[in-house]
Amino acid sequence: MTDPELVNAVGGGSLGRELDLQFLYEALDGEEIRYDPEHWPGLYLRFTEDSPAILIFRTGKYNIAGADSIHQLNQVNDDFLARMQELGIKEKKSSFEVRNLVFLDQYNRELNLDQIVVALGFEESEYEPEQFPGLMYRPTDATGTFLIFRNGKVLFTGSSSPDDAETAFASLFAQLDGLF
Repeated sequence: MTDPELVNAVGGGSLGRELDLQFLYEALDGEEIRYDPEHWPGLYLRFTEDSPAILIFRTGKYNIAGADSIHQLNQVNDDFLARMQELGIKEKKSSFEVRNLVFLDQYNRELNLDQIVVALGFEESEYEPEQFPGLMYRPTDATGTFLIFRNGKVLFTGSSSPDDAETAFASLFAQLDGLF
């Protein structure tokens, strides 16, 4: 087994105050910035073309998605808070947390998903190949959900800790090893 690769880190927080999104739309600099309240209630911001996206809401809550590491997620958050301070928007009660980490790993062989859904149990797994090509598995002993594909690729989403993800992958791969 290899170490799972972190492919997406998502976090979010709150500035603890209401925001004027039209003002932010006009004042913030970024590679991509969108605000169209008739179609979506938030402001969308990317500092650079390949940076994570920041979704900002009138309530002062915000989400950051698309980071490829926890370090990058925290760095973009720090940059965002610094830019808010530059605009005179002080945090009243700031909070930020890692909310979801998505990991990718590769099992060492092609998988028979029809066989695996039976072995993992219908209570914790779902496989409907007519609707989606992967098997969805929600183990009771893990804090996330696996998407398992026939080619051996496995995604794990819903974790907020790399250690939890590694443990979950080790457990799943041990179960799969027991089937073959």
